[in-house]
Amino acid sequence: MNKLQERIEAVRNDREHGSRWLVGETIAILEELARAPHGSSEEERLAQIRAAGEELRQARPAMAAIAGAVRRILQAPGGLAGMAQEAARLREEYERAPQAIIAHARPLLAGTLMTHSLSGTVLEALHACASQIKRVIVLEGRPRYEGREVARRLQNLNLAVTLITDAEAAIFLPDCTAVVVGADSVLANGDVINKAGTALLAWASRGYGIPFYVLCESLKISSQPWTGDLSLLEEKEPEEVLEEPIPGIEVRNFYFDRTPGELVTAIVTERGFFNKEPLSDSH
Repeated sequence: MNKLQERIEAVRNDREHGSRWLVGETIAILEELARAPHGSSEEERLAQIRAAGEELRQARPAMAAIAGAVRRILQAPGGLAGMAQEAARLREEYERAPQAIIAHARPLLAGTLMTHSLSGTVLEALHACASQIKRVIVLEGRPRYEGREVARRLQNLNLAVTLITDAEAAIFLPDCTAVVVGADSVLANGDVINKAGTALLAWASRGYGIPFYVLCESLKISSQPWTGDLSLLEEKEPEEVLEEPIPGIEVRNFYFDRTPGELVTAIVTERGFFNKEPLSDSH
């Protein structure tokens, strides 16, 4: 396996990072291919970058931002030079986006908050708003327990943190000011694809009358509707749920679920609050 294939496989198999890192790595791979020293014809290099882009797009179907990044770079005019310029432009936009999201979301992030899954954007927002946050309640995030890492990072940022099991969410929700999560994709109608368990948390939040906020970059907004295709939810190895198989028991392990848009109080992007018409038209 060559270095390029190793990096693509790292994106496909990553279980430790949020979508911000994965999108950043996607952009970096394509930018490096576009800027690679001349060693073959432009046609061959274009074929290579297009093939890599398609592999990256298929590697993580739940992450609209990867598909969006691939599309923007590969559709840039001007051949390889244009692709390299577009990749650099996109990288800068993506790196700046969290600060703009924080500016829009700041009035919403106060009091006692609950969060689920590891979102770099949410972590940055909670850090920036720490002075107005009383406590963050973090769900542990089975089966790989990324909530433990979220709790560690928040504690290192001097935020008061309570770590709970996913099943305990409804016990703590009545004491929360709001729930805040990231997103891996936002579909055309406002439905949110995120860490499995997000939909249940949104339904519980609706039941308790707790606002449910999603923070994400506009690159994650897709023009595609929900079709019921479960491959979008990325089913993984059952051994992550049950290490020792029990004969006759089927184990399922979807990494993502779909939260209906009507359960979401607001989706905040670097452009402001989500409005599906203008945002979906441009992505």
